[in-house]
Amino acid sequence: MAEAASCLDLKASFFQAPLPRETRHLFRCRVEDGTLVELTRLPMGYKASPEILQIITSAIAGVTTVAHRLWAAPPLVRIDVWIDNIHIAVSKSDATLWEAQVLRNADGRRATMEEDRESGATQYTFLGVQSDHTHRAVFLSEKFVRSVRAMSALKYLTIAEMEAMASRFLNAAAILGMRLCGCYSFIKAVRRRLSALNRGIVQETSPTNLPPSAVGLDERLRHIIEDITVSESSSPPKRHRPPSSRTHRSMDGEPFSFQTPATLKLSEENGKRGSLFASCRPRHARYA
Repeated sequence: MAEAASCLDLKASFFQAPLPRETRHLFRCRVEDGTLVELTRLPMGYKASPEILQIITSAIAGVTTVAHRLWAAPPLVRIDVWIDNIHIAVSKSDATLWEAQVLRNADGRRATMEEDRESGATQYTFLGVQSDHTHRAVFLSEKFVRSVRAMSALKYLTIAEMEAMASRFLNAAAILGMRLCGCYSFIKAVRRRLSALNRGIVQETSPTNLPPSAVGLDERLRHIIEDITVSESSSPPKRHRPPSSRTHRSMDGEPFSFQTPATLKLSEENGKRGSLFASCRPRHARYA
């Protein structure tokens, strides 16, 4: 049976996790006037607690490594979770079946899901990547490419903006089949700045101050992505339109013709097709 997927999005701002009294001392922070306060409920979100939200979303989705076996997803259901986004992949009937279970799980925990979601679709977008099970291909979404085009040059960005840009570039590199060893200086420079941010040496609004070699690589990656032909029409794309051969790769690892040299082969483990999102990890949260 043809594979399909359901994509759901948890409304993180509407969901707060109560903290046990014995752990509240671990979640202290200072308010604007300098007063030290102790949280009783943990606010959710990308900046406040991405790793904890990742665990909560995984439990709601029924990820086998997080949820109890009685509430975990069946073995044939593949689930990918990125902070508050859920991707369920299996046959179409089973995808909608487990989607309904996830919605019940969310309702039982007073969590709200976004109304706009993909349900049992063969063509869908998840984390800026469009998947087309009809053509057995994955490719960069038009919205993703437009967001890269709209970003300022790396040397003009703050550290917070640099982090968002780097994540987009690495995501694009996976789809375009680029060798990350060629991006070593760029990745190392970004990692050092984020390490300084986590240690409180710099602020999110501080300039990037990356070395010229990293800035030059940023410009090359940007040109590769910007050269991709993307429709500028304001009308929504047709669902049946096949993707451009320059922006997509085969789910089976079959090579396609790119203007940029790339090895288009998805990672495989134990003879099974690897997940594009298996290596995603949310950044460590910072508390005062």
